[in-house]
Amino acid sequence: MSWTTPTKAILLTATATGGTPLNAFDNALLEMGIGNVNLVRLSSVIPAHVEWLERLPEGIPVGMLLPTVYAEAGATEAGAPVTAALGVGLRPDGAGGLIYEYSGPVTPEEAERTVRAMVEEGFARRGWVLERFFAGVAHARVEDWPTAALAAVVMFPY
Repeated sequence: MSWTTPTKAILLTATATGGTPLNAFDNALLEMGIGNVNLVRLSSVIPAHVEWLERLPEGIPVGMLLPTVYAEAGATEAGAPVTAALGVGLRPDGAGGLIYEYSGPVTPEEAERTVRAMVEEGFARRGWVLERFFAGVAHARVEDWPTAALAAVVMFPY
C-alpha cells in the first residue's frame, strides 16, 4: 500500500444519539458526511501547503481510506455533558501545523481554551510561529439516548 500526502483538509463537528454508544458515534459520522468511509487515525501533524475546505468534496467513494485526526466523547447518563474539541494551529506561509484533540464532560468554552493551550505549547516546544488558530467543538447533553460528540479533521489526497 502506498500513501499520498494529503493536499486538502476540512474540520467537521457533530453530535448525535443512537441506541448504543457505538451507534451514536456512527450517527455523528453520518451527520458529518463521513459515515461511509474508513477513517485512518492520525497523530497531530498537518502537512505543508494543505488547502482548508469549507465543505466536503463531492463523490467520496464508499469505503475510501481517509486520514483523520478526531476527538470523541460519549455518555449514556441523562444530563451528562459530552464535549469533543480539536484545535488547529497553522504556521506562516503554508508550512504545516499541528492539531490537538480534547474530550470530556466540560463546557465548549473550556474545551476550546484547553485545545488552544495545547496548540500553543506544541508550537512553543518546536520553536514554531503560530500564525493562525481555529477550533471545532461539538457539545451536547444526554437526554434519552446514548449521545456522542465528535470533532474531526479529515484529510484528502486529492
